[in-house]
Amino acid sequence: MRLAVALFASAILCNAHAQTKEVWPSKPVRFVVPFTAGGSIDVLARLVGRHLETRLNQPIVVENRTGAGGTVGTDLVARAPADGYTLLFTAQGPLVLNPFLMKRLPYDATTFAPVTVVVEAPNVLVASRQLPVSSFEELRNFAKANPEKMTFATQGIGTTGHVTGELINQQAGTALTHVAYQGFPPALTDVLAGRVSLMIGDTINLVPRIVSGQLRPIAIASTRRSAVLPNVPTFAEAGYPAIVSGPWYAVVAPAGTPIEIRHKLADEIRQVLGLREVQDKLKELGVEARGLSPEEFDVYLKSEYKRWGGVIQKAGISLDK
Repeated sequence: MRLAVALFASAILCNAHAQTKEVWPSKPVRFVVPFTAGGSIDVLARLVGRHLETRLNQPIVVENRTGAGGTVGTDLVARAPADGYTLLFTAQGPLVLNPFLMKRLPYDATTFAPVTVVVEAPNVLVASRQLPVSSFEELRNFAKANPEKMTFATQGIGTTGHVTGELINQQAGTALTHVAYQGFPPALTDVLAGRVSLMIGDTINLVPRIVSGQLRPIAIASTRRSAVLPNVPTFAEAGYPAIVSGPWYAVVAPAGTPIEIRHKLADEIRQVLGLREVQDKLKELGVEARGLSPEEFDVYLKSEYKRWGGVIQKAGISLDK
């Protein structure tokens, strides 16, 4: 009799525990964007967040925490509880570039728990209309004969455009000279005027200028031709398959965040990316949907960390003054 009573009491306790166990999400979820409001990554975070709210039945709060190349917001998430309620919605810089560009980071970039890669925006090498080249082979030949004219503009030191240029130099044996600007507009102005020969930037910024004929596309750094620039050949088509780069936007969580939560969030984001309204907006932004699983993203993140670490160290790029 006593045994039966004990088993009954135990069953009641277990059932009560199961009923009180929190099912994620049971309160608002915060996306920390470590870059300024209004930029492409901020727009994307709010787009995805708005549709996730309906699917998860909880508010998605997008919070911009800027500073130090994304370091401030990234550190905030690194220190947050690993409960799935504070997540980092970021470009790859804080995760795979900054660890090699800066000697001291307040966080360990290798400890974040991957959720998913949301979208990618391949980088494109474009030329000023004054430069007499229309293919990468022609550019290489022109560069050998006119090395002093081979300059490429980017939005700044350590940006994806900058490291892509160094990757091109290392893979193709070119000697393109980097010219860093504070943002896209001044870089574009000098390339359009012919003061700088080339520019490397992502599809988000360059597609409108290519479509309008302001800039001549040379090659795109993607594994296959881009849906937003189907007539632009890849570097692989020119014989350089390793030249693949460009911003990717992803979600990561603090170390230790349960895999069940990360799987649920990755699955829900993948569903959002499949919505017609979202697909139309992604095309307008010039990005392509991905939606990797946490396991796929983990493999990709580790490979990107190793790859860009090698490129940056070989090129001697540093943000430390």
